[in-house]
Amino acid sequence: MDKFPISKRNVSFPCGAITLEGLLEFPQHRENPPQVALILHPHPLYGGNLFNNVTSRVAEGLLQKGVATLRFNFRGVGASGGTHGGGVDEIDDVLAAMSFLDSLGQANFGDLIIAGYSFGCWVGLKAAAREDRFMRLIGISPPVDMYDFGFLLNEKRPKLLLAGDRDFVCSTKNFLELTEKIPEPKLIVTLKGSDHFHSGREDQIVSKISTFLNL
Repeated sequence: MDKFPISKRNVSFPCGAITLEGLLEFPQHRENPPQVALILHPHPLYGGNLFNNVTSRVAEGLLQKGVATLRFNFRGVGASGGTHGGGVDEIDDVLAAMSFLDSLGQANFGDLIIAGYSFGCWVGLKAAAREDRFMRLIGISPPVDMYDFGFLLNEKRPKLLLAGDRDFVCSTKNFLELTEKIPEPKLIVTLKGSDHFHSGREDQIVSKISTFLNL
């Protein structure tokens, strides 16, 4: 059972000349404005969308703990306009989603968290490097074998990085080499026996995120 009654709202917001679709969910009857997590889905060209198993379960788990969530489809996915931008234009998508949350006002939401999975991790954390309003950073299955994550080497905000030890685009060697160089504060987690898709391991991810956020 949910700890809080949950309100759901289908939303849309502009990103330049296109419009992106999203799902805003928030706990009701809180005394204080909830934190809000922007949750980003995996690669659009491989079936990634806002209803992905990992992003959906992370959203559900955070909502049960009283954290509001916004998931949205990157450009070219579902009813979101535009076409896939190779991870470059998608940074604008993330910043547009943040602006949308800003437009709702501090009376509705408190601190802003970003949580990206796979491609969404790479794009989301790159966007966060440009925007200091993201207070805490969560990266699930960062595809370190495919993309450069060197922008994290000077990242001093609290961050959680999590990967399975059987991930085909996030080898344990490269993951640990990167995370050893990233400054504190940080929580680094390797899930034993889990691959890139984390099927059946979603609750473990939620548990680690809850620990990181002190929920």
